[in-house]
Amino acid sequence: MPIDRASVESLRDLIADACLSPTTTLRVIAEDPTDDRILEYAVASGAGLIVSGDRHLRKLKSFRNIGIVQPSDFFRTLG
Repeated sequence: MPIDRASVESLRDLIADACLSPTTTLRVIAEDPTDDRILEYAVASGAGLIVSGDRHLRKLKSFRNIGIVQPSDFFRTLG
């Protein structure tokens, strides 16, 4: 069952607000600047991987040594 974008964004914002607040503002994805927030949180949290279906993020493949993969690839590696 697909989840709508608004629900994903609301959940993302809720989790992000509860966990940390990035101190760096990034301007990486000109096509969709709201995607930069994902990168900001990933950097601030020391993430090693971003799992996303977002095409702008996936197009990067990695950012500051943080891999970016689509969910199907992530789940395939889990077995």
